[in-house]
Amino acid sequence: MELHNINSQTSSAFKQGETAKRNEMGQQQFLQLLVAQMRHQDPVNPLEGAEFAAQLAQFNSVEQLINVNDGLKKLQESQDMMSTGLTNSMAASLTGKNVKAITESVPYTHGDTTDIQYKLSHSASEVDIVIMNHEGREVRRETLQNVSAGENNWVWDGENNNGNRVQDGEYFVKIEPKTDEDTDIQAITYIEGLATKVRYTSEGVKLNVNGIDVPIGDVEEVGILL
Repeated sequence: MELHNINSQTSSAFKQGETAKRNEMGQQQFLQLLVAQMRHQDPVNPLEGAEFAAQLAQFNSVEQLINVNDGLKKLQESQDMMSTGLTNSMAASLTGKNVKAITESVPYTHGDTTDIQYKLSHSASEVDIVIMNHEGREVRRETLQNVSAGENNWVWDGENNNGNRVQDGEYFVKIEPKTDEDTDIQAITYIEGLATKVRYTSEGVKLNVNGIDVPIGDVEEVGILL
């Protein structure tokens, strides 16, 4: 095999290895490859001092970038741990407090009534309050007239559209505002009640309010029960 072919193959392998494993290669590995390249270089066209210095400078720059990246990663991990700790502490401090949170879920217990709290971005000439079960089937629909913008409340007596009591459990609310004008009305539903416990799940920290789990990020108001 000719010397220039050896030099060409070695140089090519060196460059490919440097690109593919740059983040994993340590200083010792780099120097070993560099020595191998010098050992098999073409005597007619040896590695010049400037090129040698450039490769060392390139390695030094890569090493510095790796160190910076590792430092940033550790900093991010520390910040994530601090954020998680603060979130968990804040969630625990909310137990026993009256909490108002955004959610489409509402509980129903036989013999009780359920407050359907919602907020409209604009006044509506008509609002349909639709209550659905876990299967997404409509259980109850109530139509209200001339509903003002802002916070509103409707009390559900637990009856379905046929006037029969529904089973205990969790239901879902959808607010359908209508207007005579060409206005896009945004509607948000809430739940309000005592936060009894905290749950740490794969989806994040959740507060249990009136038997409904709500993400802590959806809490809007916190108060003291009087």
